[in-house]
Order: sequence, then C-alpha cells, then structure tokens
Amino acid sequence: MAEDTSSRHSKVGVFVGLVVICMVGLLGYFVWAGKIAGGQPVCAVCKRIIHTETSFKIARADGSVQATCCPRCGLAAVIQNGGRALDAVDFTTKKRVGAAEAIYLEGSDIMECCTNTGFRSDEGAYQKMKYDRCMPSLLAFARREDAEVVRQKHGGNILSFVEARQSVVRQLKNQ
Repeated sequence: MAEDTSSRHSKVGVFVGLVVICMVGLLGYFVWAGKIAGGQPVCAVCKRIIHTETSFKIARADGSVQATCCPRCGLAAVIQNGGRALDAVDFTTKKRVGAAEAIYLEGSDIMECCTNTGFRSDEGAYQKMKYDRCMPSLLAFARREDAEVVRQKHGGNILSFVEARQSVVRQLKNQ
C-alpha cells in the first residue's frame, strides 16, 4: 500500500513538473515573440509597449480595430495594409481625437517609443539600429496651440493629417 501511494505521488510530481516546464516555455515564447510585454499591450506593428500618451487606433481592412504605439506606426500600417486611421491620443490632454482632425508634431525630441540603441536579431546577434519605424517621432494634438507650445520646448514641425500621412509615405519609400 505504501508503495502504491509513493508511486502515485511520484507520477503526479513528474506530471506537475512537466506542466510547469511547458508553461514556462510557452510564456517565454510569447515574451520572445512580442505577444506580451510584462502584461502591457504591445503595438501591432513594431511590437513595442503602447504608451497611452502616444497610442493610435486603426481599423484594418478586415474591420478589426488595432492599437499601435504611435501615429507613425498606425499610418504605416494603413498605408501598407489598407484600412483607415481612426483616432489618436491628444498628447496634452490624453483624450482621444479623430485622426483626420488631429494636428501632428513631427521630429520633436519627445520619443516615447523610439530608440537609437541596438537590438537582438532573431538569430541572437546584436545589431546596431539604422532604421526605426517610429522615427521621427509623431505626436498628435487636438489643438494647434498645444502643438505649438510643445514645439517651442521640444522642436519639430507641425503637420496636418494629410502632411503626416505624406511624411510616412516618403519614409516607407526610402526604407
């Protein structure tokens, strides 16, 4: 009887151990693949963490809504894959504003999701960053006056929605 109980405990222990190993492996894969980032949502385009003050929403060609980390990623996704730009977050008030009605500040030194550091390739080699989809930064504002205040402190150029979209088109052609 004692051997049966011991044998059963041993089998349960092995089973639990295998389940734990599988779960850790699965979690590791999702982190590596960019599906999760410490429980924070990630950009559908560049896989970076979505910051609330720069997020941008798009409607994909299939009708689903996706969040991106910034207007530049959102516009790039719409240009490359179809769909339409829905809304952006006003950098000043943190409230949503229609993408087409927003005013954009491009190239300021405020870069919530941009980086000039290197990264690890899929093969594990360290790569220097030569191109960053999120650069130059693109921030949205509901009011031109608010964009101007930020521009005076942080630089950049104020653009309309059409001009911001044209800037992304030029960037995609040059990459």
